[in-house]
Amino acid sequence: MESLHRHINSFFLEECMESKRLSCATTALESVFHGGNRDGKDSSFLPAAVERKKRKRMAAKNGCSGMGEAESQRMTHIVVERNRRRLMNEHLAALRSLMPSSFVQRGDQASIIGGAIDFIKELEQMLLSFQAEKSSRSSPASVEDGWSPAAATVSSFFVSPQYTGFSSRLQRGDEDQECEVDVEVTAVQGHVNLKVAGRRRPGQIVRAVAAMEELRLTVLHLSITSLDAVSVLYSLNLKKEEDCRLGSADDIASAVHQIFSTC
Repeated sequence: MESLHRHINSFFLEECMESKRLSCATTALESVFHGGNRDGKDSSFLPAAVERKKRKRMAAKNGCSGMGEAESQRMTHIVVERNRRRLMNEHLAALRSLMPSSFVQRGDQASIIGGAIDFIKELEQMLLSFQAEKSSRSSPASVEDGWSPAAATVSSFFVSPQYTGFSSRLQRGDEDQECEVDVEVTAVQGHVNLKVAGRRRPGQIVRAVAAMEELRLTVLHLSITSLDAVSVLYSLNLKKEEDCRLGSADDIASAVHQIFSTC
């Protein structure tokens, strides 16, 4: 009988221990899902799996929004670029129609713009020649007043020259003008527009171009206009090479003035 009681007590003891372990496991699970609150009320803790799903949903939503915004910006850029090209083609076509066909051999953009530059330079040269001829015909007595036709043309040729020695001597009627030149330089993003006025001297422009090449100023275009028997105007388009040491327009004007004064 005693042995039976011992077996019964041992059985109930094991059952109690098993029940206690189940209760502890249940409590642990409730802590995980309900933040330690067995009733699951007013819990501030979310399971890791639920939190990960929420983050994935937010990332997917933000990703869709970002892709939509990027696509909208891309379409806007395409429309703007299409309009820009259309306007450029229209302006190039209008520019080409204003020039003689001899100045535009091909229809690409570079040829049209290059032809326009050559055409403008030729018009400028013709204008200066007409001005000089008009001044010499309409003002025969102007030399006596200290203002020659060449001086009038030189003054209209320049806008804001850095050097004006030649035109000053023309206005005074001085005969010695060998070392005086007028120089105007404007520079924009590596391209230089150069204007020079002075006395005509044999081989002057050849020596001047060689000297400018040594300063890493490449001549792209050159036009020469004779005003009278001794006066000449030079108009040049130059390109500053990468190793050119002349920084500003004034530096270039000073160097060019020195070149033409000694050539």
